[in-house]
Amino acid sequence: MVLFWRKTQEEKLAEQGDKNAILSLIEKGKREKAIHILENFKENPELRPILYRLYMEEGKYYYAYQLIEHYDPNLATTKEKALIYERVGELEKSAAEYAKLGDWESLLKAGLLLKQVSRYEQALEVLNRALKVVPAIKRQELEEHINRIREELGFVQKESLIERLRRGLKKTKEAVEFGLLFAGRKVDETLFEELEEKLIRADVGSKTSLVIADSLRKEAIRRNIKTSDELLKLLRQELLSYLNGCSGKLADPHEGISVYLFLGVNGSGKTTTIGKMAHRFVRDGHRVLLCAADTFRSAAIEQLEVWAQRSGAGLHKKHEGADPASVVYETLQRAKDEGYQVVMIDTAGRLHTKEPLVKELRKVRDVIKRFLPEEPTETLLVLDATIGQNSIAQARVFKEAVDITGIVLTKLDGSAKGGAVIPICKELRVPIKLIGVGEGIEDLQPFDAQVFVEELTS
Repeated sequence: MVLFWRKTQEEKLAEQGDKNAILSLIEKGKREKAIHILENFKENPELRPILYRLYMEEGKYYYAYQLIEHYDPNLATTKEKALIYERVGELEKSAAEYAKLGDWESLLKAGLLLKQVSRYEQALEVLNRALKVVPAIKRQELEEHINRIREELGFVQKESLIERLRRGLKKTKEAVEFGLLFAGRKVDETLFEELEEKLIRADVGSKTSLVIADSLRKEAIRRNIKTSDELLKLLRQELLSYLNGCSGKLADPHEGISVYLFLGVNGSGKTTTIGKMAHRFVRDGHRVLLCAADTFRSAAIEQLEVWAQRSGAGLHKKHEGADPASVVYETLQRAKDEGYQVVMIDTAGRLHTKEPLVKELRKVRDVIKRFLPEEPTETLLVLDATIGQNSIAQARVFKEAVDITGIVLTKLDGSAKGGAVIPICKELRVPIKLIGVGEGIEDLQPFDAQVFVEELTS
């Protein structure tokens, strides 16, 4: 009874504005109670800093913003102001505060925020300042951002999507040399045998390569084709028939919260894909929050944090080994509270523990469905093009766990197995929505089957 009386008395004192009683509540973990009481004393210069600190520690940035805007701007440090303005969408103000800090990371952040609001000249000026103090290991990343802004300003010519695809398929084209095969050759059995060999080399698959070569052989006889140019047209039609229905447009963010769920084995390029897509969404004016739900791989959280900084997105994370579903729930709650429009969820990809992985992914999916019944907008499986057809076995495990709406095929620029797109499409019957054709932040592009086939066989 005595303890009950003391507690009541302490709360009564706190509600009267007694600083020591309020601090005692905070020490006992009654932080929300303390916040509720302190909000009645915003005019009190002695209690206001305590409320501000609680807001910051609890991630209530919008409320902290109101305090520094309407009561006392000196409550926040420059770094804290930069963070608060960023979280509430005052991006130009945020950039100005980051620029005051002067270190290369803050200058980079300022430049990316200015780019996000299309202040390209100011962004370029700030990033050039960063270039003077950036460590050597980060210089290339910074120069990449500067070059992108220079493209936006028209100082350098932008590389077209076809030019990027051509560059990305360079290794496959060098390995198979379709262009040489069809350069003025006589249509005979030797040509068909070489064609089959090159298709296999491109990782189209031995059975499919045999079927394609045999189909062209019969069609060439039926049509009395004599020149390799005519045969090349038939080859392109044949390859396109395998890719029919495999091109798919990535679903754009909609009104409310759009959730993009990413699957894929470790090393497939999943986290990098998230970062590049986040960059695109942020550039298009969306508020993006990344979710670090791959809590089992030691570097996964740190890697996603780097991409959040590069893209200008927010990040929600917990400690390594945390329950992924709980991280997803907290991320969605934060997105709702803080007005984020896009949530992008990174997940684990430990195929050596298949059953736990399937169970974990289903749990994550169920959390999303309970929070937002119509989501996710996209469930994307990220596959590594350098392992070619071997990625099909990986894909089947993930398809068992959740419904996949699209495939992202990464590292095409580092692979001589670009032809694997055909068996992937044939076996999985899931639209290929994006392909990665380089390391640059803009080198993730929509998959166009016709353009792909023409470039592969040119």
